[in-house]
Amino acid sequence: MFVLNVLPDPWQRIQALEDAASFARPGGHVVVVTRSPEEITKAAAGGGWSVHHDGFWSSQAKGTFQRGITEGEITALARQAGLQPAEGPPVLPLPGVCYAVLTKPTA
Repeated sequence: MFVLNVLPDPWQRIQALEDAASFARPGGHVVVVTRSPEEITKAAAGGGWSVHHDGFWSSQAKGTFQRGITEGEITALARQAGLQPAEGPPVLPLPGVCYAVLTKPTA
């Protein structure tokens, strides 16, 4: 949980999904959970975070980055990593987060 949204480079996000996919068997699932854009925007405003690339430095001194990522963006990144959206995924009532259930293709 909350790995993609702390990576400041979009290519690192794809690599993280490729790494996660390597642990799934063909036909298996990967669940990706990120903080929502609304949660990050609220935290950035409350914490005085400075803008960096497509997100914010939550602590520039520590080099920590945060970015809210939508379900649609998770899915787009996942497709680039060779994963597909799962059919009929469960609805998970998780406030303040976005998620996608992904499948590793069988062929």
